[in-house]
Amino acid sequence: MERRPRISIVTPSLNQGDYIAETIESVMAQGYPNLEHIVIDGGSTDGTLEILERYPHLRVTSEQDHGHADAINKGFRLATGDIWGFLNSDDTLLPGALQRVAQEIDPGRGRHIVMGRCRFIEEHGHFIGIEHPSRFESHRRVLEIWKGHLIPQPAVFWTPEVWKACGPMDDNLQSAWIDYDLFCKFSKKYAFYCLDQVLATYRLHSQGQTGRWTEAQRLEDCIQLSRRHWGSRLTLMYWQLTLSLAVHRLNRIGRGRNWLQRARQRWQHRQVLRALPYALGGGVLAPEVAFYVGIYPLLRESAKGLLEQSLNRLAASRQVYPQTAVYFEHTEPWGDRWAGPRLVVVREVPPGAQAVTLLGQVDLTYMRRPFLLTVRMDGKDIGQRRLEQSGEFAVQIPLLHHSSPGSHTIEVQASSWFVPHRFMRNGDFRPLAWRVVDLSIA
Repeated sequence: MERRPRISIVTPSLNQGDYIAETIESVMAQGYPNLEHIVIDGGSTDGTLEILERYPHLRVTSEQDHGHADAINKGFRLATGDIWGFLNSDDTLLPGALQRVAQEIDPGRGRHIVMGRCRFIEEHGHFIGIEHPSRFESHRRVLEIWKGHLIPQPAVFWTPEVWKACGPMDDNLQSAWIDYDLFCKFSKKYAFYCLDQVLATYRLHSQGQTGRWTEAQRLEDCIQLSRRHWGSRLTLMYWQLTLSLAVHRLNRIGRGRNWLQRARQRWQHRQVLRALPYALGGGVLAPEVAFYVGIYPLLRESAKGLLEQSLNRLAASRQVYPQTAVYFEHTEPWGDRWAGPRLVVVREVPPGAQAVTLLGQVDLTYMRRPFLLTVRMDGKDIGQRRLEQSGEFAVQIPLLHHSSPGSHTIEVQASSWFVPHRFMRNGDFRPLAWRVVDLSIA
């Protein structure tokens, strides 16, 4: 029988008694036959050690350490595997993760590091419908953290050779983002090979390290970590990164968008002279936004024939952002009531009910036409409606004759959607189809 590579998983732990059992059992549930799970506990006082005693197969060290990085370094000094990774004590692996990693990692083909996808879960372990963005482009893109962080730590695995060349973690760092610093070092020497499979979960909760930071604080701290890896000022990459960060700080697009919004507000109040400077300034700062906000909608309204076909192709020709792909499994309405390509809700069907009623709003400016809404009940199509124009709409879909009273799953699938950021450059990467006003059955 072919020997499967040995996998070493290191779990640093300190007072994570609420979650660590779930973490350990997710590793055990892999059923992987050649596995080493090392837990480095920093002297927990919340019952974590009693929980660890339930799992005699673990290699456990419990002593005071100098922080998260020190604990991980200790764990990898003990590791004996052919494949390494670390899983924090509030995260989990998903079924089949280690088997897939063992199949795909292959130094002979240049695959020293493999990276899968990672789902966000809330504190009780429920998937919130959003994934961590996951993509690898280059070392430079890893360093450009202000463009978005695309490396999901729980779903990354590597060979000991990588750690020998790039490790250990810097345990002098006073930062919660030590994994980002490590991946900056990894990416300088190695490419991350991406797997299209969800391998792990990342738990979001108020007691976690990330829960105590605002997004702005997190970004500024990561920028400081990034700077550690820019290299000499005599290199081209140093100045490319300097310019990229300066553009981010300038926020050209944001400023231009704000000026264009002010111009629109003054125009609506018939203050033409006051609107003009803002319109010109916004157009100079952000011409791409000015086109899509001002010119594109007018073209769509008046377009016929070849021009209409061209604009439809422009609206449809989109490469999916990694920041957008993570939202496709979000099937509930967002806080602003917008729904994505697929909306799923549970509704009570009362006795004698005859139809599903959808009340909503749609903006077809940035979507290809025609726009179709397909309604399903419990997985079966019950009807489809075509919307020809933007604005409010009311749609009724007759129920199937055999629809019994009680709870039923209603799914609404949209034929098209748009990403606000693609046109507005506003940082909103959600795929949006229509705005839900009401969905009822009567």
